[in-house]
Amino acid sequence: TSTSAARRAPARVGAAALALGLLAACSTGTGPAPGDAQGDAATPTVLESPPVEMTAMDPPECLTDGVAYAEVGTGMAASRVAWAGSGPRGVLLAPQVRGDVCQWSAELVRLAGEGYMVATFDWGKAGEIGFRAALDVLRTTGAQDVAFVGASAGGTLAAGLADDLDAVAVVALSPPSENGGVDARAASSGFTGPLQVFASTDDPQVAAADSALVARQDATSVVTEVPGTAHGVELLAPDAPHAEHVRSTIDAALAQGFEAAG
Repeated sequence: TSTSAARRAPARVGAAALALGLLAACSTGTGPAPGDAQGDAATPTVLESPPVEMTAMDPPECLTDGVAYAEVGTGMAASRVAWAGSGPRGVLLAPQVRGDVCQWSAELVRLAGEGYMVATFDWGKAGEIGFRAALDVLRTTGAQDVAFVGASAGGTLAAGLADDLDAVAVVALSPPSENGGVDARAASSGFTGPLQVFASTDDPQVAAADSALVARQDATSVVTEVPGTAHGVELLAPDAPHAEHVRSTIDAALAQGFEAAG
């Protein structure tokens, strides 16, 4: 629809400008000349020496025009990251094990259109490497505060790393309470921000009772169990009966977390 196209436009323009600027800065080691930067706080400035190395890559077909896609880092620490949007509020979308940027591509564009700087990544050999690479991209492109949203093992990363990496909010879809050495159990975490967990009653991969261990079970952290077998990103599928509820919960948690962060 025309409304959807209008909402996508800011994400495409912002991502294209950031991708070109950041990748140019990474390859030449120079940033914009003094006075070239715009005064608009919603447009992150290009750092003279970005703290991450980037190499532009041909994007997969699932990414819309203008969504940046690059290999971040080098060697065994390299990971492929996609990002779009602009502004000081960042959202990191973590995929499931062996997932890639396509798992969150629709939400990336939607949230970028809402005014966030949004990044996701290919799981690759180690999900935590990709997670931290995507966070580096968000910080580099101007995000001052970042919220984490993850599916399955990506949800474990989101909740388990939230305290150490200063997340302002977390939403985890079907997260195992522990995975790959990351402990996401609320009892083991000092994270006190908004933390919403979703689980399906008959999830064949992660028991709802295990996902429930991730939530604190207080005013800003609950587990919502929905009927069915949907796991992780399947909860947001176009035909998923609870997709709108999950999406609205994500939006509410982000708003609450960023408001509290100031």
